[in-house]
Amino acid sequence: MTPRMAPGAALTATGVVAVVRGTRADRVADVLDTLVAAGVRCLEITLNTPGALDALGAALDRLSADVELGAGTVRTPADAKAALAAGASFLVAPDASEEVAAVARDQGVAYYPGALTPSEVARAWDLGATAVKIFPASVFGPGYLRALGDPFRDVPLLPTGGIGPGDAADYIASGAWAVGAGGSLIGDALEGGSLDALAERAGLLLAAVEAAR
Repeated sequence: MTPRMAPGAALTATGVVAVVRGTRADRVADVLDTLVAAGVRCLEITLNTPGALDALGAALDRLSADVELGAGTVRTPADAKAALAAGASFLVAPDASEEVAAVARDQGVAYYPGALTPSEVARAWDLGATAVKIFPASVFGPGYLRALGDPFRDVPLLPTGGIGPGDAADYIASGAWAVGAGGSLIGDALEGGSLDALAERAGLLLAAVEAAR
């Protein structure tokens, strides 16, 4: 049986991973700090965000030890190794790669590969996924997640993509183990938008997930 890495305590406790993906580097630190101050304890910085690895390393030095920092859009073994060298404690991907799974397993970190169809979920789980990221979740919605969960009751499902404060509870009620929230949570904060509004959205998201669990 393929070894399976355990999820982090912060994601397990809160049921939320914030996905930080942007087109400029200068606001990443402020967005991360705002999310943490609002109560988010699991943060994913996607590798296609400019300066992602530098932002990850700086955040590790700046934020408290109870905050879990990971890398997203990890598609190759080279991506995985670079992210881990920068200090990532978990790896997230839009797809399921045997080679990336092997890096995560060898380094003992949680791995959240992406899948959408039943066959993809089964393959991701067989590779040793910590939980399977259902992506893009909003294409089919909570009803699809509920149907998908029926034959995969042993597989923790992590829907991501288009999920925000307004519908996160529906996904939890439909069987999600946790949710990933990106654009619907971050909004325009990475492009110079209000950090106060970001903090408000984060608080609403955390409260919605907690109430539905």
